Amino acid sequence: MKKIVKFLVERTTHAEVEIHLDVPEEFLDEDGEVCDEDGLRDWAEENHNWPDQDLTFEEQQSTEVLEVLNVY
Repeated sequence: MKKIVKFLVERTTHAEVEIHLDVPEEFLDEDGEVCDEDGLRDWAEENHNWPDQDLTFEEQQSTEVLEVLNVY
């Protein structure tokens, strides 16, 4: 018997973002080159929103069903 099933899913994507940022000096060496990529990544994750228009590339990696919401 065919039914309509409504699911809650979670999608994971990977995307490239290219934007102009004022990089804090704590992540730069004396020549202005990034010397702490891990710290810069953590700072960017905590301090910026990534709007869709800044995506230069996006690829869906996976979809996982979290919950069955309704069946009718």
